[in-house]
Amino acid sequence: MSMYKRGYEESWTQFGLAEKSRTMIYDNLPLSEDEPTVTEEVVTLRFLAGTMVWLDIASSVTVGTTPYLLSCHCSLLAPTSQTRLENVMGCENWVMLQIGRIAALHEHKTQALQQGDSDWTAFEQQVGDIGREIERGPTQQAFEGFNISEGDSPGTVLDAPTLVTCVFTYMASIYLHLVTHGFQKLEALGSTISRAMKILQTRVSGPVLPGLVLPLYILGSVARHADQGFFRCIFSCPPLLDPTLQHRARILPILEEIWSRRKTTPDFTWKDSLEVACGILLV
Repeated sequence: MSMYKRGYEESWTQFGLAEKSRTMIYDNLPLSEDEPTVTEEVVTLRFLAGTMVWLDIASSVTVGTTPYLLSCHCSLLAPTSQTRLENVMGCENWVMLQIGRIAALHEHKTQALQQGDSDWTAFEQQVGDIGREIERGPTQQAFEGFNISEGDSPGTVLDAPTLVTCVFTYMASIYLHLVTHGFQKLEALGSTISRAMKILQTRVSGPVLPGLVLPLYILGSVARHADQGFFRCIFSCPPLLDPTLQHRARILPILEEIWSRRKTTPDFTWKDSLEVACGILLV
């Protein structure tokens, strides 16, 4: 990951790429069908970039740190970027950009508390800005027939990237609340949780589930008692329970502990939940 960041900052001169490949990547140019070798290099590096950004953000959520590649996000995850995360892990760039910002916000909050900082103006401004970006996202990205503020309708047909992005958008709203308020004031998330559960229970099929481990974990952590059985079921059987991905077997016990701590610890925080999660990679 550090090698990629260095290459990004040094115009890819150390990657042994053809000059035209470097130009296309550095200038964010679309692929050309005329030069297959260049196209292969560019496609490979962009996929690698998307994979690293995704894993970096996913790990930062449960480790509680700022994404290592955060400085690259504004360009790599920009609306005009040729690196498209929906081609890597299913979710559109704009949501992952906000999730990375929330992860960074958590680390800044933790540091401010440790240093006894009493001025929370900048933190509150960041929370407001991220919240507005999440709310505006579905409109800006033209979710056809679906809006996060209105919920789904029975006749709406969502393609896989739109469906995955929708679930990650709900996750981002909940994650922002958890970083800001911990597991207090969950009633403020009531409608968000209800709409997310409706999508999960009525629209998400088996083939899509493996790409939703991270949002399923976040949604599961705030699940109401009546919904906890749903998460017990999906995290205890295929396709999420996969013998080749043994770390996933740890997710349900972690959620069970979080549900227990929510009942016994009135001021249970997101930071407390990270200590329970022990940095599990939610992929």
